[in-house]
Order: sequence, then structure tokens, then C-alpha cells
Amino acid sequence: MKTKKNKVRRIAIVGLGSIGKRHLRILKKLRPDIEIILFRSRRGKKDTNENLAYNNVDNINDIKLKLDGVIICSPAPHHLTQAKEFIKRKIPTLIEKPLSHNFKNIKNFKLVCKKFNTLVLVGYVLRYSNSLNFFNKSVLSFKAGKPISVNIKCTSYLPHWRPKKDYRNTVSARSSLGGGVLLELSHELDYSNWIFGKFIKIHSILNNSKNLDINVEDSAYLNLISKKNLPVSIYLDFCNQKIERSCKLIGSKGTLTWNGIKNCVTLENKNGKIKKWQFDKRKNNMYENQLNHFINCIERKVTPKVSVDDGIDALNLVIMAKKSHKIKNIIKL
Repeated sequence: MKTKKNKVRRIAIVGLGSIGKRHLRILKKLRPDIEIILFRSRRGKKDTNENLAYNNVDNINDIKLKLDGVIICSPAPHHLTQAKEFIKRKIPTLIEKPLSHNFKNIKNFKLVCKKFNTLVLVGYVLRYSNSLNFFNKSVLSFKAGKPISVNIKCTSYLPHWRPKKDYRNTVSARSSLGGGVLLELSHELDYSNWIFGKFIKIHSILNNSKNLDINVEDSAYLNLISKKNLPVSIYLDFCNQKIERSCKLIGSKGTLTWNGIKNCVTLENKNGKIKKWQFDKRKNNMYENQLNHFINCIERKVTPKVSVDDGIDALNLVIMAKKSHKIKNIIKL
């Protein structure tokens, strides 16, 4: 007998920053039949994207309608508090990355998730990149041979992220709102855990170049050792005008490289021969994949690809990287 499908009819989006707007537009494109309830703080000017919503509320407690799902897009310090209100009502919840900005309320949050047994998905969108998934499968199938070392890099320029805003006032630049390159680019920490982890040691160096006039780290260099004794280095910055997102694995038979900007994977063998796999270059493709997955989790009971524990693992690397930098030493994880 076929299981009756749970039709998604109404989803709330909490927060209308850049990621909230993206989710709103994509959700409306993918499923125009879904009613979207929008909650925002109203601190900013009215946004034209609000016209895509079925209804707007000023207070999160006013979202009393029956909901089939919610997407939390507020600044990281608010994620857990807001998410718990919906999890207690057993409403499937997608929480944008990072899960939080520290570990203060993580234990209690896990207990709430377990008690109410609510579907929770953490929004590490690179997990839905077709090219990165192909890279992962290539690592698992030893296309480059036995892994010897890994180098991960993600660089960009914060003032260019949101050209119409003063970047110094954005979430990314403010410590009190969970800013800094480690939390903002924790996608790299999540997928390093996913593909190469778990890790047993970390050593990090964080830096604020002072060039951006912000009070958070704008670059981070992490050295990690996995349980399989694989060295993985991660370099992150958002003070670099050269945009790069890549993962390079040196193997016993060659070099396997994921290019997240060009959305391709290349394999160079020992003789210098290069094979290339090209994927859809549309940035929204992985966001569409993620929202389709969230809806399938609700309607078809699909298991979430990125669990609360995965979100905690990524956050743990952030916290331990900061600790390693502070004590200027290697930390065992």
C-alpha cells in the first residue's frame, strides 16, 4: 500500500536578509502553490520581495496559522531560540547555517529536538552541489588513488557580497551577530567533515587585516588531521578581491580538484593528462536542490542530508579553531 503524501501548503520564512530573499524567490519559483508567511524584524525598509509572500507578520508569536514547514534565516545568535518555538510545535524546520554562533544552548537544543522528534535540516547548501557530490564520489572511489593530502580554499571580498549595503553594518562583519570568516564560510568546514572527517586534531591561525574596518577575523588558516591520518588544510578569507572556492586532493595516482566557482571537477594523472567533468554553472541550482530536498523530507519522509549533529560538528570546528588560535597550540578534538 502506498503511503499517503503529506502535501506542503504553507511555509514560514523567518528573516529577510539576503539568504531569506533567495529562499523566498526560489520557493515561489519551485512551488508557486505554497503559501509563504514572512516574518521580519521591520528594522529595514520594505522590500519588494515581500510582495511574493502570502502574508507578513511583525512578531514571530503571531505565526499561529497551521504550517507545514519553516525556514530560519535570521542572524546566527537567534537561530536556536527561534527554531525551538517551531520544533516544539512539531513543524519541520530548515535552519540556515551556522546552527548557532557558540555552544551555549546547544545541549538544550538537542534535548528539545529529541523530545519532540521534529524534522530538522541544517542549511549547508554545498551538500547539494552536483559537482561537489561528484567530487565526493570520486574521492570514495579512489579516482586519484589513496589520499595523501587535501587543500581547501575559499576567498572573496566582503564589500562585494552585498553591494547596496554598507558591509560594516551587515551580519558578516559584526561579532555580536555571529560574523567573522569562520562562521560565514563554515560551508568549507561542513564539507571537509562530510568528505574527509572526522578530525582528531586542529591548529589554526586567525587574523584581522584591519583593511575592512570590522571587529571580526577576516582570514583563517586551519590545519586538521583526520582519523585516517589525512592532513587537511583550510584557508578562508573575505578580504581578497580574487574569488576562489576549491578543494584539491593529492592522491597516489594523481590530483583531483573541485572548482566551486566554475562548478567542475578535474583529474590530473601522474603524466599530466587532465580529465574534466563540467556541471550546471547556475548558483541557484544547489539552492533549488536544497529546497526540493526539504520539501521531500516533509512530503515523502526522506532523511535530512544535513542533520543537527552535522551542524554541531561544523560549529565545533569553528569553536576549536578559535580556541587553538587563542592558546597558540594544537588541540585534540
